[in-house]
Amino acid sequence: MRRSRPALIVVTAWLLFWPGSRPLEAADQPLPPAGAFLGMAVGTGITGDAQGLTDIQGIHNTIQAERLPVTENLQIYTRWSGTGTHTVVVEIREASTGTVLGDTRDELDFGAQRVTWFEHDFSGVTFGEAGTYLVEAALDGKTVATYALYVNASDQLSAEPAFVLSVPAERGWVDAGGDADVAGIFEYFSFAEFPATESFRVVTVWFSGDGSFSHSVRISDSHGATVAQSRRGLLSAAGGRMTVSEDRFDSVAFPSAGVYTATIYLNDEAVTSFPLVIRGR
Repeated sequence: MRRSRPALIVVTAWLLFWPGSRPLEAADQPLPPAGAFLGMAVGTGITGDAQGLTDIQGIHNTIQAERLPVTENLQIYTRWSGTGTHTVVVEIREASTGTVLGDTRDELDFGAQRVTWFEHDFSGVTFGEAGTYLVEAALDGKTVATYALYVNASDQLSAEPAFVLSVPAERGWVDAGGDADVAGIFEYFSFAEFPATESFRVVTVWFSGDGSFSHSVRISDSHGATVAQSRRGLLSAAGGRMTVSEDRFDSVAFPSAGVYTATIYLNDEAVTSFPLVIRGR
């Protein structure tokens, strides 16, 4: 098994959920006592900067190859919340046969962090045939997420935008090649005193869909009370393409340290949520 690089601090998520699964709703268990999956992203690179922020390049869930077989160098990003020590396994396999193309195994130790991430190296993975492949994550031997990765296949795409990734970050965009990039990802704020005020963005990546959809994000406290609500934006989706929405929050007041929740809405329906950790120095 390939080894992966653990995170020092920071963040989140990806892809189209395989039929029968559902997006994780962090509101169900905003900060579990053991460990919980928050998201996964298949990209071409994961880098950090001097400030400790994380960038994910080339997020995609389709591979269009001129010839098959095709060999890809993939970097898979997984995000987790919780406490204690756990075992994380990620694998890529064929949907039709179950054949495993590659896997990684890592020991996840939260330590003092409540949210953390791993970079899983899948360089040199060869896809032999057109079709659907599965990216599966397991925690302590239990499968927690199965995402679909399409190779020269477009007949199983969703009619509505599929949730891929949502993180607090500096910015997100679709690059010239049609992949999504997210820069300046973080998972907590740190303040010297409270109440504290901060401006930030929540960047959400979507895949496929057809038409225009409204999007927004709500920040709530540990009791479910609304702390801030973004303005409603418009997402223009197209079949087989990545799209990115940014929800901006200006001068949000956090009355105290704690775990807040960011809930992402599409056409006024909650799609997913994640914990937003506010710490004191």
